[in-house]
Amino acid sequence: MNRRIRILAALMLATAPIGGCMAAAPSCYTKRASVVLPDRIRVLAHLNNGASGRAVAEAIFDGRVDDARAMLARDPRLITTAVLDDPKVPQPPAGQYGDLLTLAVARCDADAATMLFAAGMPKDGVKRGNALSLAILADAPTMAEQLLAAGASPDPQARGGEDPMRSAISFGHLGGVMTLLRHGADPRWTDRFGIDPVRRAMDAEQAEIAELLVDRGGTLWSVADDGSMAAHALLEPPLIFTSPEMRAARARLLERARNAGLGWPPPDRAMVKAQVASGAWPTAEMAHAGMTVAPTVLERIRSAKR
Repeated sequence: MNRRIRILAALMLATAPIGGCMAAAPSCYTKRASVVLPDRIRVLAHLNNGASGRAVAEAIFDGRVDDARAMLARDPRLITTAVLDDPKVPQPPAGQYGDLLTLAVARCDADAATMLFAAGMPKDGVKRGNALSLAILADAPTMAEQLLAAGASPDPQARGGEDPMRSAISFGHLGGVMTLLRHGADPRWTDRFGIDPVRRAMDAEQAEIAELLVDRGGTLWSVADDGSMAAHALLEPPLIFTSPEMRAARARLLERARNAGLGWPPPDRAMVKAQVASGAWPTAEMAHAGMTVAPTVLERIRSAKR
């Protein structure tokens, strides 16, 4: 993908609403104005569990924790209340998402979250990772810390859920990335295309985040499906995020890449892919220096050659 298009796509993701708006925006979502919260009307119109599901969701929306607790005590099945996904609509309207835990997070309502866990809410939520991906974007880490302390996974995407690390990187939220790493998020986790957090940060020109991830065990040398690596992004100057801090972080990453023992500059994507496909790369020395290829990516690259 063209580099300018990748950066613009990352910016669009960061500024695109991940929800709709509530009647009054909670005070803990003010620093990242483009984070849009669950839309009450759209959520209530697309829930499972019928009228009872709407009633308990309304109670969470309104902050009526005792009412919601009573409803869940009468019918524990209501804990599964969540927005229904329409397989015919790959991208639902803004704000049409969430489960009860996500609604509590959107209100910054720690009491509601505590009550929901006590009532049987899965630690990652009914919509796995949805609540944490929103909580990580709040002004303070309070809600994210509450979810993680309660047992939420910092990597729910590894089990098919939403990716909170991607949310934090897309919004350039260094503190959110720190929170996830502190709770054990894997800086080398890759999606099905072989894209890892360091690569995602470099594509978004978030050099400070990329440096933090590398400091915590991430690598600039993870090979994606097309033979590209985060290290390739260091061959081109930043286009958008050019603050002194970003430039300094990028310079430090470039120095690390030069000293990694893998040669500099890195070979082009086609050569990397060809070498991986042939089985020549990564050698044991390359792997020790930081070059990785996810097993599923390795299989696809080598299968394409056969």
